[in-house]
Amino acid sequence: MSEATLAVIVAHGAPSDPGPLDQVVKKLAKRVEAFTHGYHVVGATLAMPGSLEAELGHPRPSQTTVVYPFFMSTGWFVSKELRRRVLSASDKPVDFLHPFGLDRSLSALCIQRVSEAAKARDQAPDATVLVLAAHGSQKGPASAQAARAIQESITDTGTFAEVRLGFVEETPTISQAAAGLTNMPAVCLPLFATTAGHVQADIPEQLAAANFQGNLMRPIGEDDEVPRLIAAALAKANRPAG
Repeated sequence: MSEATLAVIVAHGAPSDPGPLDQVVKKLAKRVEAFTHGYHVVGATLAMPGSLEAELGHPRPSQTTVVYPFFMSTGWFVSKELRRRVLSASDKPVDFLHPFGLDRSLSALCIQRVSEAAKARDQAPDATVLVLAAHGSQKGPASAQAARAIQESITDTGTFAEVRLGFVEETPTISQAAAGLTNMPAVCLPLFATTAGHVQADIPEQLAAANFQGNLMRPIGEDDEVPRLIAAALAKANRPAG
């Protein structure tokens, strides 16, 4: 019987309360595994002490380890901290895949879900303004660049009346991006992998400051299609032996 390749889905997690999100990622991993062949898929968060190291030391045999960063960009945590911790804990060759936020099929998923949300309110997508809410960073450009790539890809399709982008940690802020939309059909989609502090507090607060009356969707990383999207990325890695 051939060995399954170990795939580890890693998210940032919530340092203030790491347990719940760590379990969310572990459940996501099991859903992803159902769509894969030749992989044993596990999940972990950086914030949960020992979680990543425990999954990397999984006793099931595997010639190599594939790491899937469940992040929206290749910022410091992905390019530095995740690599450091994985390489220090793994005794097998490691293949680091592109993070979730750089998946080329993500824009199409965003368009599909926002279009559905607009139509559910009897609003035509081409009359709807889409506000993308992203993290951003004062420490590096990677987060903003990844979000702008999604914005540009969606804008190029002409599906919506306008596609605006706002950030939690840099300008333009989400409240600036959502300004002036009180009497217009509008949808806000968080470009986040999971629901944590920014999604629960910062985004609603900034939208309220702009008097945003549109639909606030759940983060794209929690979409029901995401397990298939991740499984497709693993399949493209061409690592399974089975």
